[in-house]
Amino acid sequence: MIELAKEAIYRSQGSEALALAEEAHQIYKSMGARASSVDMANAITGISFSLKELNRVDEAVKMIDGAIEILREGCYPFVVDTLRTKASWLSGIGQYEEAISVYLEVVAINEIDGEVEFFARDLLAVTFCYAKLGKWSEVIEHAAKARESFKKEKLVDEVAWCDMHVANAYAEMGNVDFALDIGRRAYEIGDLRNNLALKCHSSLALGKAFVVQAKFEESERKLEEARQIASSSDDWETIVRIEKEFINLYLVQGKVSAAEDVERRLKSLQEIVE
Repeated sequence: MIELAKEAIYRSQGSEALALAEEAHQIYKSMGARASSVDMANAITGISFSLKELNRVDEAVKMIDGAIEILREGCYPFVVDTLRTKASWLSGIGQYEEAISVYLEVVAINEIDGEVEFFARDLLAVTFCYAKLGKWSEVIEHAAKARESFKKEKLVDEVAWCDMHVANAYAEMGNVDFALDIGRRAYEIGDLRNNLALKCHSSLALGKAFVVQAKFEESERKLEEARQIASSSDDWETIVRIEKEFINLYLVQGKVSAAEDVERRLKSLQEIVE
């Protein structure tokens, strides 16, 4: 039934998956001490994923805590994967402080186990959460740690993403020289790798920094590049961020009419996607 529940989730049949996972859970409960703790945890995890498929994320997070508790008690190493799942779900519903707490627990386990790549990836996830909270010093601190580990593994794109986060944080803090230097480095890797998402976010960070320097033409050029890349995607959050930077750019220059035009278009979009 657990395997059937997994197949149902793959087919986006959340209700069917939930019914199967709950029935499997009841069977294991009826077995008492004869039931394997791993099987019980798998059944609970299956219920959690089914609830997530049904967009009942708060319930899914509460349910997966039961699986985590069982796996912790049994000292099973794959508790890390379950913790990471919980953290990603918390991040997905905007509970960034809670997500950071769980991710940092995973980071600590990975560090002890010597899992360099996973250690870095989880630190990068923490960096993302801090960026959402606008905690720029923490962004720089955790991105720098992640970068060091990614560099050891020669993971080029991941190093550049760390640089992008650092550049954006420095731009938000008004430290333009660092923002431009590190932002260009991230952009160049994105260009070399033809990584459009990386180029888009790096261009956005550079555009912010150029505004602070009052280099408005350079800023508009970089923001326009970010806009062109993002316009072919469904990344509405990034599109909104770019348009807000255009509004700021035009207002700083006293181009009120241009800013109003962008704001009007932005409101039309936000009415649909937010």
